[in-house]
Amino acid sequence: MLKLHSEGLICLSGCQSSLIAYEALNGTKDSLISKIRWYQELFGDDYYLELQRHRMTDQDIRQDGLPQETWLQQYYQDYIQKQEKINATLIEISKELNIKTVATNDSHYIERADWRAHEILLNIQSGEPTEMWEKDSYGNPKFRVPNPKRRTYPSHECYFKSPQQMAELFSDFPEALSNTLEIAEKCNVAIDFKTKHYPIYLPPSLEGKNYTKEEQAEAVKNYLWQLCEEGISKRYTPERLNKIKEIFPEKDPLHIVQERLKYEMDIIVPKGMSDYLLIVWDFINWAKRQGIPVGPGRGSGAGSIVLYLIGVTDIEPLRFHLFFERFINPERLSYPDIDVDICMDGRSEVINYTLQKYGKDNIAQIITFGTMKAKMTIKDVGRVLSVPLVKVNAIAKLVPDDLNITLEKALEKDPDLRAMYEQDEDAQRIIDIGKTLEGSIRNTGIHAAGIIISGEPLTNFIPICLSKDSDMPVTQLSMKPVELVGMLKVDFLGLKTLTAIHICVKAIYKRVGKAIDWINLPLDDQPTFNLLNQGKTLGIFQLESAGMQDLARQLHLDKFEEIIAVGALYRPGPMDMIPSFINRKHGREPIEYDHPWMNDILAETYGIMVYQEQVMQIASKLAKFSLGEGDVLRRAMGKKDMDQMLQQREKFRLGSLENGIDEETSMQIFDKMEKFAAYGFNKSHAAAYGYLSYVTAYLKANYPNEWMAALMTCDSDDLTKVTKFIGECQEMGIAILQPDVNEAHATFFATPQGIRFAMAGIKGVGEGVVEAIIKERNRGGPYTSLYQFIKRIDNTKVGKKVIENLVDAGCFDFTSWSRDSLRQSIDPIYETVLKEKQEASAGVLSLFTLMGESSESRFIHPPEVKKKTSRLDTLLREKELLGFFLTGHPMDAYREIITRLSCIPLSHVQNLEHNAVFRAALIVETAEIRVSSKTQKKFAILMVSDGMDRYEMPIWSDLFEQKSLLLKENQLLYAVIQVDKKEDSLRLSCKWIDDLTKANEAMVEECDRAFDKAKLQAARFAKAIGEGRDKKVEKSKAVLEKKREVMKESKTLSLKIDLDSVRLTQIMQLKGLFVEHRGTTPIQLEFHCQEDVHAILHIESRWGVTLTPELESKLKSLPFIKRHSLN
Repeated sequence: MLKLHSEGLICLSGCQSSLIAYEALNGTKDSLISKIRWYQELFGDDYYLELQRHRMTDQDIRQDGLPQETWLQQYYQDYIQKQEKINATLIEISKELNIKTVATNDSHYIERADWRAHEILLNIQSGEPTEMWEKDSYGNPKFRVPNPKRRTYPSHECYFKSPQQMAELFSDFPEALSNTLEIAEKCNVAIDFKTKHYPIYLPPSLEGKNYTKEEQAEAVKNYLWQLCEEGISKRYTPERLNKIKEIFPEKDPLHIVQERLKYEMDIIVPKGMSDYLLIVWDFINWAKRQGIPVGPGRGSGAGSIVLYLIGVTDIEPLRFHLFFERFINPERLSYPDIDVDICMDGRSEVINYTLQKYGKDNIAQIITFGTMKAKMTIKDVGRVLSVPLVKVNAIAKLVPDDLNITLEKALEKDPDLRAMYEQDEDAQRIIDIGKTLEGSIRNTGIHAAGIIISGEPLTNFIPICLSKDSDMPVTQLSMKPVELVGMLKVDFLGLKTLTAIHICVKAIYKRVGKAIDWINLPLDDQPTFNLLNQGKTLGIFQLESAGMQDLARQLHLDKFEEIIAVGALYRPGPMDMIPSFINRKHGREPIEYDHPWMNDILAETYGIMVYQEQVMQIASKLAKFSLGEGDVLRRAMGKKDMDQMLQQREKFRLGSLENGIDEETSMQIFDKMEKFAAYGFNKSHAAAYGYLSYVTAYLKANYPNEWMAALMTCDSDDLTKVTKFIGECQEMGIAILQPDVNEAHATFFATPQGIRFAMAGIKGVGEGVVEAIIKERNRGGPYTSLYQFIKRIDNTKVGKKVIENLVDAGCFDFTSWSRDSLRQSIDPIYETVLKEKQEASAGVLSLFTLMGESSESRFIHPPEVKKKTSRLDTLLREKELLGFFLTGHPMDAYREIITRLSCIPLSHVQNLEHNAVFRAALIVETAEIRVSSKTQKKFAILMVSDGMDRYEMPIWSDLFEQKSLLLKENQLLYAVIQVDKKEDSLRLSCKWIDDLTKANEAMVEECDRAFDKAKLQAARFAKAIGEGRDKKVEKSKAVLEKKREVMKESKTLSLKIDLDSVRLTQIMQLKGLFVEHRGTTPIQLEFHCQEDVHAILHIESRWGVTLTPELESKLKSLPFIKRHSLN
């Protein structure tokens, strides 16, 4: 391989781990020379022998602690001796073979001081601690010592050395240093960022023919036109054309469609994007023909009529005012992303089709690099240093929950973290090392959805690798770089919602014979809006959170456009606009527009900017931007590019003036747009996903049994979700029917009576067993008894243990025999049937056959059961097999006492305030007993449930000591609990528990006392927190006041500004300078007209500057500043 691709490469012999170094240490001189000659013949003058010197100074050896670890010092000495031997050997051979040497240094980190952080990183990856606890004779930890098993480098000189350091190291070999410059001069690489290495699309007209590049391009263009024209007749039905007519009453709707198509094609074809669109169309079209559901659209692609006509998207862009320019901007050269949602069950089939079509050498998955973020860095470093977990978590907890936070910024933001850093040695070590490591690549992974497709083998263009997690090759470049070098990336996103829709639609057809065309549903279905407005959105795509349920109830949705808006609004940032949006809709707040021309643009969102496309429209209508230019403006606002923003601001101002809009109004509008851009949402994406929300609501409203069964099937591996869905079914009046060998299927199955539990969901009953049961049921009809079942079923697939599980799960309750009787009958029936089958296969007639009787007669009546299973044990066994209490709940017998205890359902916990105290009746699902490393006391982590919701609940040592006997699986408890809410997390803090099954009047009174005590403690805690917060506020005010006093005492930068020559854009330019040179010197602006002072403006303290010669030079270059001075 190296020989094949050696041209243009420069080769060095390598470090101490290389093949040449190994041969120099362990091989013969002849074998070493033989190998070196091979490289020399291959690379000629571009082959160099590498010399390295990693010897440490005596002072560094002592300072770095090598003498304290005998094995490490020996490791270092051996390493240096080997290095010196390698160098001597290579120098000798370089002279003998006339090969140049080159001085290098391993560079694993930047500064020498980073060696310790590098060692920590190595052991984060290996999982081995760098330090371990030395313990006393009683096993108690005393102090930490270095771990001899840790990964480490023998020398701490493997950093990026300066030319001066290298010159000093190799002063006796100046030519080895000068050769580094020679190599640098030889190096020249130009990476091509312009050429696209996309596969070409071969239309049917060219299959099996020879063609030129020009002929292929023309054929592709014509084929895309053909598909679009066919799409017009298929997609634009009279009903759909009428909808367009309502929007554009003065025009022929078909002409509007054709006009938009021509506009888009006139941009797509010259940009060379026809192949790209057809490649995507090809695999989507294939998927649809195979019956694999594909989403209606994702991202900005829903704004293209071309994609709609060829069936890549299913959202009609004209009706919903979606813009093509948001997808492909005529002002830009970049290719758009077309992300595709595919049914989870069919995603691998679509990828396999693509693999077959383009070849395995031309397709790869994309690598991802996981970097070390602030919180995780603290946890990783703390773990490797063996710092107690409690302390590590305490440090990490103080880091603000900001995705882009760094440890440096965290120290500035959080005074408690700063105090811990200054006062705690462990915290200081962790954070100092962490600051060096954060941002480092911690691990690699595979992009969840991205696939690279090329027209040629990928190895011609990019490096690839193999992964244990994928059968496909994986790129060594991550997503952004791989696109920059011309690779086509397509995201094949598996969406479980599409799987649920697919299952539901098939079930509807099977039960009622109605084919639901979910892609073309009517958008005015009243039951759908009724369901949404009642807040019954559990299981509805993107609308199922508690907040979304409240929003739907308050807004009272009555048109599809509002579903689109809700999806765009319910996000951090725009959520602040939700109350105004609701109030404006219901007339409780006036709808105001900054300019009459904005009315049509913002009318659908009640005067509030919600979509990025609205920014584009406003720029187009008010300031004469093209829609493409409006998209450039939107991008500049989103990226907060100051230079771009100044240019765009001036362009907007001038365009508005040409339209007769005064500067003050236009700049107010621009400022609002700029603020909005921080959270504006892509309307095309909102419309496509809003449609999925509508489809799922439609199915739930009109076919609730089928929809809920589909949801439970899709999430059958998620106990928490299925439990919630079962609870929702009960609220909707849908019965969850126990599994039954005559009625059940492998998955959850909708019937007119309710939803039949999935037979494959029974523990120990696999899909092969279910398949055998259904196959025989279809062949011979329903099973009439346990005997009939065992007699007819394939006993090689369905054994006694499986039958026992089926019995205990309730699958034979239809026989009217008790489960005890059924279970007791399994062995005798099974043995009898098995014997008969063996005799029949051997041609032997049984005694019953000779007498004209059937062995079934022995099993007509249920056997007498001596020891009956209790109702509780029956339910527990049911839960063991199904994961749920289905035919009842152990708490059912205690509902009266639960009511008297004023217990609330766990489903209400989300709505409680932080520190709220409540009572609950619970069952322990799991109980894990642990020992505190700090106190050596026992505590428990329980998973508790009330039949619907599940939570983790710790029982700390003080309560554990009192109630340890209750901390076991399936124990019924009643508890006093406090809510611990922090941002997105919610935890339960247990204050008191007791045995629900033994509850009496005395216990109720004790529960009341515990409840009152917990409430009192919570109130005191809240008061203390409030007082502490007030003190912090007072302290912050004092610090601020002190800063103001300092500002008053300091000199002020005074700028004299000429009102006749200054423009608003120039003031923005000045603002940019203030930001660039931020500091503490106050600023005063004096606005002059001729020689008269019109106004003096003292800029608020946060805009202070640092005076530098560079700032003074820039101020002098601004023509509107007549003078600047320090007063």
